[in-house]
This record gives sequence, C-alpha cells and structure tokens, in this order.
Amino acid sequence: MRKTNWLIGVGVLAAAFALAGCAADQGDMEQLNKNEFTLRGMIAADRQQIDSLKAQVARQNDQIEELQHNETPAAGGSASNDRIASLESEVKALQAGMAATPGAVPPPGAPADSVGPGTAEAATEPPVGGPAAAPPPAPAEIAPTWPAELDQEIAAAATSDEPGIKLYRDGLDAMKAGKYPLAVARFTKLQHAYPKSPLSEPAEYFAANALFETQSYDQAILQFNDLVMRFPKGKYASAALLREAQAFVKLNDRIDARLTLQKLQADHAGTPEAASADTMMKDLASD
Repeated sequence: MRKTNWLIGVGVLAAAFALAGCAADQGDMEQLNKNEFTLRGMIAADRQQIDSLKAQVARQNDQIEELQHNETPAAGGSASNDRIASLESEVKALQAGMAATPGAVPPPGAPADSVGPGTAEAATEPPVGGPAAAPPPAPAEIAPTWPAELDQEIAAAATSDEPGIKLYRDGLDAMKAGKYPLAVARFTKLQHAYPKSPLSEPAEYFAANALFETQSYDQAILQFNDLVMRFPKGKYASAALLREAQAFVKLNDRIDARLTLQKLQADHAGTPEAASADTMMKDLASD
C-alpha cells in the first residue's frame, strides 16, 4: 500500500511539473509573439523615417542642380554660391541622419561600416547612377479573397444587432465603394469603442485590407500581425497571414515574407491559403 501511494505521489508530481512546463512554454511563446510584433513596428517606423530622409535629400539635390544651372557671372553669383554651399551642408546633415537610422544605406562615399551592424548587405548596393542589378521578379499576384468575404459580411450585418453595428455597416459600405480611408476610420472607431465586440475581429481584418489597397503596406502588416496574435484560430487568421506575406513582398522584404508563409503553412495546413502559400514559396525560392 505504501509503495502504491508513493507511486501515485510520484505520478502526481510528474504531471504537475509537466503542466508547469507547458504553462512556461506558452508564456514564452506569447512573449516571443509580443517581441516580434514590437520589432516589426520598429522596423516599419525606421523604414518610414528612411523614406522621408531620402525624399528630403532628393529635394535638396534638385535645388542645388537648379541653382548651379541658373548661376551666371553677373552680380549675385556670390549669393548663389553661398546658397549652394548651404544646401550642400544640409544634404550632408540629412545623409548623416540616414546613416544613423537602423538599416539605412550609407551615403555615397561613406564607409560600409558607418551605418551600424547588420547593414553590410545593404551597403554593397551600387551608387545612384551606376549599374544596378535587376530586381528579382515579383511572385505571381494571388487574388485577394476579401471582396467575396465583404459581400458575406454585408449580408450578415443587415440583420445584426451587435453593439457598434452601425459603425461596422458604415465601414463595410465604404469598403465596397472603394473609400478605403473612410473604411479604416470607421473600423478603427469600432475597435476602440467596442474592443470586446465579436465585430472587432472582422473590422480589423477589413481595415488591414483597406490599408493594403492604399499601398500603406507597413501599416497593413502591423494590422494583419495584430489580428493573428489576437485571434490565432480565428476565421480570418489564415487569410491575414497570406495578405501579410504579400505586403512584405510589396516592400521587397522577402525574408519576412517567407517566414510569414512558413507560419501560415505550419498553423493552417490544409486551408486554401496554405495552398496559395506553397505557390508563393516556390516563386520566392526561384529568386
């Protein structure tokens, strides 16, 4: 009897440790997902900052070229020279700002290691005006499924009395009419006002697709990623992952596109989106 009780006690302790281990693993996975979402947000913000700095540099260079072209030996040439010198100084300052931004390409003439770690590959790109390798061909475009899903939601919303249904219907109607910024505004307001509503999941999905359609790919990625984190087994999880991967391709970020497709294949095997992911993976592998 004592031996039997001892064996039962050992079994109970083993089960308790196993459950504790599972809880720890789940907690670690949730933390990894949160860290991934935060990192992608930082990457998106950095990319927007780099694009803004590049645009400023281009405008300043245009002004320099215009002043140099219009400069004449007449009086006032000194003032033009001063203005050119001032613009060139501003360009150098902007290029320095780009170099300090994570993931930025160093300005012409700067050493390859001047932009910090992890950018050696970007630093090898040819300078502006020099020979450049042709970009890899984009994978075949996969038609989005949201238009058909939108029609289904419009029909279902017609008889719904869920809290926030008026905002949801307005968002669906704006989406149907191609008024994507208005749709995003309505869906976002719904999510803020009724965060626990069952309409919150489809609202975020359609808002992310509206951002995609306006070519706001960085923001669309964040929305799709947040949707999958909040509703990993939800109705739109697999479609959101596929669209997220397509948004990464639009940004020429093929590494994150592959990682997203791999997650789609692992978590949603057997779905139509997983089959589309197989096709995209083959296209990306041929780059």
